[in-house]
Amino acid sequence: MSTVAIGYLRVSTREQGRSGLGLAAQRHDIEGFGELEGYDIRSWYQDVQTGAGADALLLRPGLATALKEARAARCPVIVSRLDRLSRNVHFITGLMEHRVHFVVAALGRDCDDFTLHMCACFAEHERNVICERTRVALAAAKRRGRKFGLSLFSKARRRHFIALGHAALRKAAIERAEAYRLHIEWALRQPGVNGKLISFRAAANKLTERNIESPMGGRWSGRQLQSMAFRLGLHHPPGCRRRKTTLPQVYAVWKQHPEFIAKQVIASLGPQNPLGFSSALLHLKACRMGAAKGSRMYSQARWPLDRWTTARIQVSAICKRHPEFTATEVLGMLGARYPVRVRWVRRIMKDCRRLSIRRTSKEWAKGRGPYDPRRPGRRRT
Repeated sequence: MSTVAIGYLRVSTREQGRSGLGLAAQRHDIEGFGELEGYDIRSWYQDVQTGAGADALLLRPGLATALKEARAARCPVIVSRLDRLSRNVHFITGLMEHRVHFVVAALGRDCDDFTLHMCACFAEHERNVICERTRVALAAAKRRGRKFGLSLFSKARRRHFIALGHAALRKAAIERAEAYRLHIEWALRQPGVNGKLISFRAAANKLTERNIESPMGGRWSGRQLQSMAFRLGLHHPPGCRRRKTTLPQVYAVWKQHPEFIAKQVIASLGPQNPLGFSSALLHLKACRMGAAKGSRMYSQARWPLDRWTTARIQVSAICKRHPEFTATEVLGMLGARYPVRVRWVRRIMKDCRRLSIRRTSKEWAKGRGPYDPRRPGRRRT
């Protein structure tokens, strides 16, 4: 009575798979071994993939299906040689540990575990020797001027291949994102801090808390969730934005309303352009500092950088053009744009007049104070 078995074939390169010679030779060896030992090959599986690496089940779907069917039917998997199964010792010993029965036609039916271990070591060593020999041969060919790969084609053909590769990568990324669409939509619908929209980082933390693994099998990150959401067409506004994007928007608001504070700037930008309080303060400080650098009086008076920075600059400019104006007249020229009081304007005008007085060398030498502009003919005491 014959025993049911499953045949598995493998070649390493596509050229070998297209020619079919290697696959046909392996099939002939397995069929001859089955007739001799009394095996009935029920199904055949094959792969065109390298034998390196311990993750052969991920790279070779034919081998994974063959092993799954062999476990279900409790029958062996027959290969022509051990290196056709794998050239990795760790993978072969793992199959032996998990009680997956396989038979090597070249070693016979009654091959023990010690012989299989030794043959696996020889197969892995042979793989390393082949890799080293191939690498040396390719390096020698390159030194002689031989070209390989894409360099054999024209530039237009290479650009075409590169475009096809990029399209394949984009398609794979979109398919990978579609598998997580429901999870991503749920995370972006969650409430944020203080009633605001949730940020991508907070949404990623929500997914991690629910024990939903990322496509790479680890924790979710805000940048990863953002890229996947954009691929799915979910244009969720980011919780934090870059300085080069937010600074022009804050500058435009500050230009129209220089008296605004950070909270007013955030409210004017709206929820579609979220901005943190600290970022708003830094951006406003940069705008006020830029305006203060254009005023020589500002650095001399050492005025603070606050919501009245622009008003101080305007008052100093008016005092320079019209030194005879009073505080009420200066306040009238400022208009309703700057809600300041007469006492505040008078104090700024006092600083401007004090800094605009120039002392002569004789006055510096004698130690006398400057003339008081409010009382001509008298000196300060």
